[in-house]
Amino acid sequence: MKKITYAIILIFTLNSCKGQNDNDVKYKKDTKDVIFYRNEGIKDEDAKSLFAKGLENVDIQNFEKAKQKFIEADKIENNNPIILNGIAQAEARLGNIEKSNQISLNIISIDSTYTATYSNLGQNYLKLKDYKKAKDILVSGLKFTNHCSLETKSILILNLSIAYLNLGDCANALKYSDEVLKISENQQIINSAEKVKKRSEDCR
Repeated sequence: MKKITYAIILIFTLNSCKGQNDNDVKYKKDTKDVIFYRNEGIKDEDAKSLFAKGLENVDIQNFEKAKQKFIEADKIENNNPIILNGIAQAEARLGNIEKSNQISLNIISIDSTYTATYSNLGQNYLKLKDYKKAKDILVSGLKFTNHCSLETKSILILNLSIAYLNLGDCANALKYSDEVLKISENQQIINSAEKVKKRSEDCR
């Protein structure tokens, strides 16, 4: 079966899922990034400012400079999952997938409920074509999506449906692509889910 290579969405987050709403999310059509601009989860004002500067560099796709700002923020407010997630995703965009994975696994050890990291780590495994690991990590993160925005939840479930499709589990791929179509209001996500659904129906 031909492997699915649809663009999967990265998440740079500034807050945990609790209290999130869809107005916190900006979609960039060119890079397919999702960025939550509220940074209430960073307590130190200097760290918060550095992180915001890092996001400005993400916005213009200067991921090396973004990473530097995130690392500076981490030196001030160490082991904050929000900041570490930014570093992990900058590393991923720079092609350092294994390093991104190491940071992401560390984030989960610090805060096992940090949903964005499960989605991004799952995406990294999909890039490495390790579909079983992708599926396993995304299933682990799925139980923490109840308090997330619908967009964050949709992204994780979309990645999960892609993982199942690449594993040849067409029934689950169809199940989760259907779920994305029910809950997402973002056209980019809907378009991807429709493609996964069609492939899932064709391979049954």
